Amino acid sequence: MRVGKGCERCRTRHIRCVIPAGASACTPCSRLGRACHLDPRFQFKAVHHVYQKSNGAPARFDLAWDEEQVWVDVSRPATFVLETNDVLAGDEKNASPDEKDRSSTNISEHDRGGNRELYMVDIDKARAGSPAIHEDESQQYPTSGPLSHPSGNESTLSLREASLMRYFIQKIAPWADICDVQSHFSTEVPRRALQNSMVLKAILALSARHDAILAGDSDWEASTYHGQCLQLLIAALDQAETNCDENMLIAVVILRIYEELENNTDQQFHLLGSNRLVNLVARSASSGGLAEAVSWQFLRQAIYASIVQYQPLQLNMQNYERSSMFHRHDDAACANVIIYHCARIIQLCSDAPGRIVDREAWRNISESVIEWNRTKPMTWQPLRYQAPDISVDRPFPELWMISPLQWSGCMMVIGLSLSNESVENAYFMASHLLHRFGYCLRHPVEQQGSLEFMSRVEKVLGWRTSWMRKELENRWTELAAFDSWDP
Repeated sequence: MRVGKGCERCRTRHIRCVIPAGASACTPCSRLGRACHLDPRFQFKAVHHVYQKSNGAPARFDLAWDEEQVWVDVSRPATFVLETNDVLAGDEKNASPDEKDRSSTNISEHDRGGNRELYMVDIDKARAGSPAIHEDESQQYPTSGPLSHPSGNESTLSLREASLMRYFIQKIAPWADICDVQSHFSTEVPRRALQNSMVLKAILALSARHDAILAGDSDWEASTYHGQCLQLLIAALDQAETNCDENMLIAVVILRIYEELENNTDQQFHLLGSNRLVNLVARSASSGGLAEAVSWQFLRQAIYASIVQYQPLQLNMQNYERSSMFHRHDDAACANVIIYHCARIIQLCSDAPGRIVDREAWRNISESVIEWNRTKPMTWQPLRYQAPDISVDRPFPELWMISPLQWSGCMMVIGLSLSNESVENAYFMASHLLHRFGYCLRHPVEQQGSLEFMSRVEKVLGWRTSWMRKELENRWTELAAFDSWDP
């Protein structure tokens, strides 16, 4: 049992909820003239075991009923009466500061372990977008830190939420910042999350899922955050045509990464679910700042879906032509430009299935790629290049690059991935290409190297590639039956 803190609105907005003594509404709600929905004072949680000292040593005691337990019949139904706000305020006023500190500390300790049973019950509700998830949010993740913190320095996040936020900044955000010299996903997006619940829930869902994949745990925590974020996103999508703000675009891109982590069941809900949103995102490509960074990340996600899922590229590429990337000469701009040309090629080919590609359009793209290759910076030349050599069990070339951006414009993506281990984004593109065109690798050494590479991707990034490996092995087996490899 623990004391509930904060009204529903303050928990949703992640702001401090202050309830004056004897008041029926908190200070923020009273100031805005809004209805204040306070939870019952007490919330009960099942306890299955306790830790106590036995013979001077700590021991665990499981709370289980004895088989000979005698149950007494109740003479009449019990009636539960909720305490009034006056009683609540009086109890809070009479409580000592030490008791409040202990209560707050004990609540925070429940973050991940103690409330696991509650999360397991709510997984299905999260996936279905049940409103119950949002209403019970404070029961799962208390947002008030220890009361001993100095005023003004109190964290609005629980210990677990703060850990997941740091996990996003250090581990996942660099994936999206690969072609962004200002690193908006590592710097600006976390700031937005502290002010916007939709962005916060998206970050927590993605971090929790990636953490669970690498640890081999259940994704019940990620599913809960995902369900909470979907409720907010669905409401925002209803106003997308008239009010498509940056926060909604950020949430969509982050949830898209969340989907990509489950490759074998990737339904692309957040990429292909709304053509209106796709065009609005692309329109932000020339707006600068965070919106432009999000738009370029969206383009890379669209390329992934087109290559791996055999989907047409639905973006309006003309929106990207007004981007500042075409007027800059830094490595990030150079990488984004060649990504843009790659998207144009994919779109041109997917727009004409079974038909001849427009010669004039193809010539324009070809000339643009040649010009890009002619004018690219000297820093795009590898520091070291070693050609592949099957005889010494080296199926892929070795290329050492100066900047993590250069791999985006090179064809030898697998060799680049293996040669530049710190550039985790390189693993993604290599995996996509192997899934689509890996059947073309006929030499046994190349095939074995590809399988080992994808195993490494799953181990390092949590990007599930086991299903890709099985598909490639099946394709190689089928092709070998028709045409055996003869070196």
